[in-house]
Amino acid sequence: MPGVMVHGQIVSQLLSAVLDKQPLFWFWPDWAEVLWIWGWSLTGGILVRVIRHPGRQALAEGIAFVILGGTSVILFFFAGWIPVVAPALGLITASTGVLAYSAYEAEMQRRQAEEERRYIEQKAQEQEKNLAMLRRLLEEQTHEPVTIERQVPLTEATEMPPDESTAIAMPEDFTDTKAPDLEDRANLLDRRYKIIQVLGAGGFGLTYLAHDIHRPGHPSCVVKHLKPARRDEKFLQVARRLFDTEAEILEKLGNHPQIPQLLAHFEENRQFYLVQEFVDGHAITEELPIDKRLPQPQVVDLLKSVLEILIFIHQHSVIHRDIKPSNIMRRHADNKIVLIDFGAVKQIQPQEQSDRECFTVAVGTRGYAPPEQYAGHPMFSSDIYALGMIGIQAITGIPTHQLPISETGDISWRHLANVGKDISGEFADILDRMVRYHFAARYQSAVEVMGTLEKVEA
Repeated sequence: MPGVMVHGQIVSQLLSAVLDKQPLFWFWPDWAEVLWIWGWSLTGGILVRVIRHPGRQALAEGIAFVILGGTSVILFFFAGWIPVVAPALGLITASTGVLAYSAYEAEMQRRQAEEERRYIEQKAQEQEKNLAMLRRLLEEQTHEPVTIERQVPLTEATEMPPDESTAIAMPEDFTDTKAPDLEDRANLLDRRYKIIQVLGAGGFGLTYLAHDIHRPGHPSCVVKHLKPARRDEKFLQVARRLFDTEAEILEKLGNHPQIPQLLAHFEENRQFYLVQEFVDGHAITEELPIDKRLPQPQVVDLLKSVLEILIFIHQHSVIHRDIKPSNIMRRHADNKIVLIDFGAVKQIQPQEQSDRECFTVAVGTRGYAPPEQYAGHPMFSSDIYALGMIGIQAITGIPTHQLPISETGDISWRHLANVGKDISGEFADILDRMVRYHFAARYQSAVEVMGTLEKVEA
C-alpha cells in the first residue's frame, strides 16, 4: 500500500474520532492473542479426537469456523480487532494432525491385533497337532506301565458339580482346609499359592480356592489341578506341550473382559496347574431350573451375551470345546456373562464319568457336545451347537440329555415349547439351525448367528 494512502487512512481515523465520535480500534495484548490462537487449535484437535464419525467431524469443524468468524465480526462492530486467519489455520492444522495421528494409531492397533490373532492361530494349530498326537497315545496299546491318577473324593461339605468352580461366590468361611495330595507343604503350590478350600472335582481334575501370598493383600485366585492320564515320559512330553500351548492361548484370550485372566501356569511333580482370576459370580445353571421355561427375550439376551465372547475367540481361531451352563458364569459385579474352562487341556487327564455329566476322550459334555466333537473333530459350529442346546434347554425347561432325537439325528423339541405363542417361529428356526446334527447344515460362524438374532429381535 502506498504511503500516502496509509497517511490518508490515519488522518481519516483521527478526524472521524474527533468529529464523528467514532471509537478507536482496540487490540488484545500479545499474550491474549497467543491464548486465542492456541485455544482454537486445541478445539480443533479435541473435536476430531472426540468425534469419530467423519460426517459429524465435518459438521463440528464447520460450526467452529462459524463461531470464530461470527465472534470476530461482532467484535469488529465494537471496534475490536482480533486475529482470525491464524486461529483458523491453527484449527485446520490441529484437526488434520490429530486426524492423521488417530488413523496411524488405529492402523497400529489393527496390525497389533492381527499379529496377536495370527499368533493365537498358530498356537491353535500347534494345539490341534498335540491333541491328535495325544489321542493316538491314548488309543494305542503299549507295554509301558500306565498310571491313572485317582481323583480324591470330596466330603459332602465341599463337593460340587464338575466344572462349576472357576467363578463362584466367595465362600463365607475361609478356614485353611488341608488340600488333597499336597502332603506336608504348608498348603503352598509353587511356593506362593496357599490352598484355602477345595471348590470342586470332576473328570477334569481338582479346583482349589487359593491366596497369592506374593501379592499385596493376598488376593484370591483359582488353581486348577490337572493330573495326566499317564505318567510315562512319552505321554508327558506331549501333555506338557499341550499344557504350555493352552496357557499361551489363555494368556492372550484373557485380555477380553469376559474371559478370566490367566495369572500363572506351572508344573510340579509331573502334574500341571493353571492359576486364573477369581471371579465372584454364579453359573447360569442356577438360572435354568428344571421344568421352568424362560421367556424368549431373556433367552435371546443370554445367547447374544455368549455369542459376543464366541465371536472374539473364534476370530482368534480358538474353539472352546465345552460350552455348557456350568461353564457360563454371571459376574455379580456387573451382571455380565463370563466364559470359563476352555476344553482342550482337559485331554491330558483321565476322563471319568459322573452322575451328572459324561466326558469322552474328545472332551465334551453329554447333551451339549455335537457328534463331530465326540469323533475328535470339533469345529467353530460345535460351540454354536452347544449354545443352541442351552437355548433349547432354557425354552423347554428340560435337560438336554432328556430331549428326544428324531430319525435324522436332529433334536425334536418344538412340541415341548409353545412355538408361536411363548416363542416366535423365527426364533425357533434359529435354534433348530444352531443344533443341526450335520455340522454343514448349521450356522458356520457366531457372527452369522448374532446377525440373525438381531433381526428377529428387531
